[in-house]
Amino acid sequence: MDFLIEVVHDKETIETALLKIKSGDKLGFEFSHKEWEGIQEAVSDIPNNAFLAEKLIDQGIEIVHIMEKYAYPKVLKENLKKDAPIVIYTKGNADLLNKNSIAIVGSRSCSKKSLDFTDTIAKKAVAEKSVIVSGFAKGIDKQALDSALNHKGQSIIVLPQGIETYTTKTYYAAIVRGDVLVISIYHPKAPWSVGLAMDRNKIIYGLAKEIYAAESGNTGGTWEGVLDGIKRGRKVFVRVAAAEEKNANNLLISKGAVPVDESGMILKPQETHSTLVDVSQNSLEGSKEQEYSDKDIVEMIVKELKSRNGKGITANESIELLKLDKNKASKINKLLSSHPAFIKSKKGKENFYHLKSDTPRQTSFF
Repeated sequence: MDFLIEVVHDKETIETALLKIKSGDKLGFEFSHKEWEGIQEAVSDIPNNAFLAEKLIDQGIEIVHIMEKYAYPKVLKENLKKDAPIVIYTKGNADLLNKNSIAIVGSRSCSKKSLDFTDTIAKKAVAEKSVIVSGFAKGIDKQALDSALNHKGQSIIVLPQGIETYTTKTYYAAIVRGDVLVISIYHPKAPWSVGLAMDRNKIIYGLAKEIYAAESGNTGGTWEGVLDGIKRGRKVFVRVAAAEEKNANNLLISKGAVPVDESGMILKPQETHSTLVDVSQNSLEGSKEQEYSDKDIVEMIVKELKSRNGKGITANESIELLKLDKNKASKINKLLSSHPAFIKSKKGKENFYHLKSDTPRQTSFF
């Protein structure tokens, strides 16, 4: 992103910049040896990527990149800044990317109250001509999508995988008539993974001008997404849970989310005080610790290490990242020590785990 802003946007065209890179010009950047190797490899691979682009276009898939002034969604740039994706792969009505939109998010396993809330918010959004953004998972996501279409509205599906792996025919008619847009920011052939499912949440939130959370546990994608939205200064509307409900909705409200009733109306502090008094006990009793398989744990730690530029991670940091119980430290140490993707180093009494091979910086904008 720095490269695009400082060089392509301010000084050069993409064509000129690539020609200079091919000749060995680093364009003023202090790239590491590994970064420079990755960039040169990407430049030499342009013919193959051009072939892939033609193949995608033949399949009705459009490629929207961040330098496209009118096609790329402005709201995504505004909300994510430098975290905005370089490329978006789309199938369907790409005009939906720049329409007023809301996100409705929540757990896969959810209550009827949460599903009814989702339908109510979707109905109101459709009446206000807003597009509904969802993540194409079971539970709240699917309800948001189906409610949008049932109420004669439009929706954007944000995939946790490559767009070529999206093969469902259920929404084909809605895609053809322009009511559904399917998008992905990952390599077109990338398979579904837990890491991508967690990562794509920022796109769901980033595309929306308003965010509504129907139900959340105290770990997982909805929980992390709401907290990240609050951290970014976004208004995130969370349904106030009744006393008998076992979820983390009220805990999120205590952390800065905006409380709303079952119709989506904002509640005043005095209207929510009695409900939120016992928030921690109610929320944590009903929100079980997230269950991850060893494969899930490895995928998420690999993703985290790729963002650390060579800095290792400890078992305790991994536990904090995954929101696991502290007594799982020995299990994490054993898993990472025996897995071929990691190497271990020791600093004082702490074990640090690193990736055996660093992954080059993302160069998909080529």
